[in-house]
Amino acid sequence: MNERLRILNLLEQGKINSDEAARLLEALAQSDKGSKRKKFELWHSLEGLPEIIATAIETSTKHGDSSQTIQFPKKSDIEFKGISGDINIIGESRDTTEIQKDGFVRTKEKDNGLKIKALSGDIKILSDHNTNLAIKGISGDITITDIVGKIDIESVSGDISGKGLSGSLLVNIVSGDIDFEYQKLDEVNIVSRSGDITLRLPEKIETKINIETEEGDIDCEFELKDEEKDAHFLKGIINKPKAMININNKSGDVAIKKNG
Repeated sequence: MNERLRILNLLEQGKINSDEAARLLEALAQSDKGSKRKKFELWHSLEGLPEIIATAIETSTKHGDSSQTIQFPKKSDIEFKGISGDINIIGESRDTTEIQKDGFVRTKEKDNGLKIKALSGDIKILSDHNTNLAIKGISGDITITDIVGKIDIESVSGDISGKGLSGSLLVNIVSGDIDFEYQKLDEVNIVSRSGDITLRLPEKIETKINIETEEGDIDCEFELKDEEKDAHFLKGIINKPKAMININNKSGDVAIKKNG
């Protein structure tokens, strides 16, 4: 087992936390260059971390090329957990689910579901349009295109964007900008501590909106029925109250824009 997979196992077992894992990954990335100086920096970076971490990775400081494309039968549910690296998910009309990776990834199939765990490196997923996504990551940008289904995202840092989407959206992010374009929606719930939020909707969308900020401005291009607002609060109905949009942003602006 290589050192990156050892770190993942330690993280899963609760023997190290996400911050410690991120520090180790950064140190290992530096060690890939192979110089004595970089090896010294690797071991120096481990000072102050639990002894079990050093024991888990000291057997190896070199990696091979981990770029790979993996294919599975079409999956309707994809669960992704990552530590660092960008993720790009594209919906297409297809009979398979394809993963293109350049880092260290583990996968597990179960019925119509696929679980993906990534330590580092960027990853691209090609899936059928009708796919439910559950994404949990520590850092890295997330891009989602042409997906119909439920999207659930938890992220520490990195920008999140989506285009050509339909369904429901649940986002909880610490830091990063959010920009989503929806063609049809059922329900949207976004909670952010820092970063701007933009939601792009068709002119004929039918939904309630409930937006709150602590330190940001709110802008809505739609005419609202039953509008209630102040400097950091906006509530109302766009056309008809069929769907629901809830946005709570602690530090950052919120904009509801018309597509096109």
